[in-house]
Amino acid sequence: MRMSSKKNDILSIKDYLASFSHPGFNAEERSNYLNFSADRLLKTLELIPEDINKKSRVLELGASPYFMSLLLKKKPGCSIDFANYFGENQKGNGTETLVSEKYHERHVIRFRHFNVEKDRFPFRKGSYDLALFCEVIEHLTVDPVHSLVEINRLLKRGGYLLITTPNVLRYENVLKLIRGENIHDHYSGYGPYGRHNREYTPGELRALAENLGFRVVKLYTRVTGSTNVTEFSIKRLRGLIQLLTTRNRGSNIFLLARKVSEARNLRPGWLYESMYD
Repeated sequence: MRMSSKKNDILSIKDYLASFSHPGFNAEERSNYLNFSADRLLKTLELIPEDINKKSRVLELGASPYFMSLLLKKKPGCSIDFANYFGENQKGNGTETLVSEKYHERHVIRFRHFNVEKDRFPFRKGSYDLALFCEVIEHLTVDPVHSLVEINRLLKRGGYLLITTPNVLRYENVLKLIRGENIHDHYSGYGPYGRHNREYTPGELRALAENLGFRVVKLYTRVTGSTNVTEFSIKRLRGLIQLLTTRNRGSNIFLLARKVSEARNLRPGWLYESMYD
């Protein structure tokens, strides 16, 4: 897989990732998700620090359907561990095999199976240089602080946390609210974790990270994937909300932070009710 211009990069990523069979995932849903996510995946790769190298240990949480996993494996020499949660009915850890006949590649993904907002993560303290928490936090239903405290525990001091998540302040949501439409996600046949249960603002994500032992290195929003908001709609929308702000209206939030201290298990009142610290 070779990449040159940004447009070609996205096309190359799509072609490469689409070539892999994944028996455990609905083919149509996987294809739709890839088409929507390729631009975000490229932007996420660009955010990985240069000092993550062949001596680094990386943890990817919520790895399935393994798009980012396959791209991470292109980084020479990195040691990568994977984690998933498919519900209480699955017991023990798992293995999935991804095969691309086109690119003559076969990858065996061995993952640990646990609930990131309830369980203690089954890895050694201070053993990772980078933790990827991409498109996961918005699915959590109970305790996102638990997840971030555990990530902090596993990272070395100075280790990186990389989060991507939909931006609740995106133009599309503002336009929907102005039209009187609901911005909340559909109920999912995959259960409570199959939908976005709580989306965040960039400021909220910064507050969470900084309150839990991280220093934010980069934080921004970008428009990624397809959107129902046309350029005409955006221009009209900008005029309508000009008195408020037009900053941070991209569809996705990208956050890169470094561990600077151990985390205290503090649950803020702006996020928790009847259980905050």
